[in-house]
Amino acid sequence: MRKKRSPLTPKTRSVLCCILLFPLSLGAEGFRNSAPGAYALGQSGGRNAFIDDASAALHNPANLVDLATGDGIDALISPTLVHIKSEFKVDGGGRARTKDPLKVLPNLFITAPGPNERLAFGLSLTVPYGLATGWEKSGPFGPGGELRYLAPFESEMLTLQINPVVAYRVNEQLSVAFGLSALYSELSFKQFFPQVMAPLPLVANETVAEADMDGWGIGANFAVSWDVTERDRLALTLRSKTSIKHKGDSRIGALTPQAEAFGFTGRGSAETRVTYPWIIGLAYGRKLSDALLLEVQYERVGFSDFEELNIDLGNNNPLFGGANVTRQDWKDSHTFGLGLRYDHGDGLRTHASLQYFKSPVPDDTLSTTIPDGDQIALTLGITKRWDRAYAGLAYSYVDYESRRAEIGGVTGKIGTQLHLFAINAGWRF
Repeated sequence: MRKKRSPLTPKTRSVLCCILLFPLSLGAEGFRNSAPGAYALGQSGGRNAFIDDASAALHNPANLVDLATGDGIDALISPTLVHIKSEFKVDGGGRARTKDPLKVLPNLFITAPGPNERLAFGLSLTVPYGLATGWEKSGPFGPGGELRYLAPFESEMLTLQINPVVAYRVNEQLSVAFGLSALYSELSFKQFFPQVMAPLPLVANETVAEADMDGWGIGANFAVSWDVTERDRLALTLRSKTSIKHKGDSRIGALTPQAEAFGFTGRGSAETRVTYPWIIGLAYGRKLSDALLLEVQYERVGFSDFEELNIDLGNNNPLFGGANVTRQDWKDSHTFGLGLRYDHGDGLRTHASLQYFKSPVPDDTLSTTIPDGDQIALTLGITKRWDRAYAGLAYSYVDYESRRAEIGGVTGKIGTQLHLFAINAGWRF
């Protein structure tokens, strides 16, 4: 049986292929979100070695044997508030801006002691990847705009990671931890689709193409904390990659009888696979005094597995120019950071850090869908622990590199502004 050929001209196919370049997120790094928790955000550049609140269940669960002691169970709710704006200035043309800049990422951490002092348990429910983004439907995304048919005007990546862990104290200097994670991922986009009347009348008028897909994947993580001396600690954290096959529905309106005769449908299937990256972190912490602590940290994130984006729209593939494979060619990213913690006494601490993020997105595949760039993050935080309760607040300003991009032959400059806030509210039961 012969493969169904597209009834579109090569020029029309090249335009429609751009429609499938839907974004994965506007995250703090590639499509990775910022460190959750007021302690972790306030000390983001160097946090993993000595982190000792319930969010250690995610960041370095090997430390849980120091935290989860006695009979108490710690529970920490820590939402992250994200205020992000992006802008694309078309060369010699209009200016596209994102809307609805405020996003909320919920996070929950629970820790519990084991049957003896060598064991401890933890659970984290977090949003490790993805944010929603929407562009104003005016200017370049408005009627007649340069980007109207070249990029989605609304897109969303939602993730939820459920990560139980167990920690074990090997001896007084060494502790380890292991966990399994279940990662849920949901992708969606909305894109203006042009009228298609040549060489055959297929789409009667401008319409909107949409897709919604979701799926689950399983991963693992491992951590080690080693007290080299009474004042020095090394921490190693590893997280596996998680590959998720997403399945769902696609929709497009205004199809003509001729399009339906070709087998195209207003509602069809949608499938794609996304591999969320492996992460390796190495942290060194030193207690400079009884009150002041210094940490340095390096992370490498395996974004190089994101080589292409392949979206299968089933029977509607020929309408979109065939089964579409879009080159990404991302690189592994690197982060370097420095963090400080000062203990004022009576459970009061202040935190600060400086962190550099190297973008994984190369110049030739940068687009409005993932307007990423190299970043420098400055963070401040304050945490307070009472007998049973604890609270915290942290802020991060992220300075994004402005970069040039080409989307379907349209060139311009992309800029992003990002502010992050984390709030802690915890209780020992």
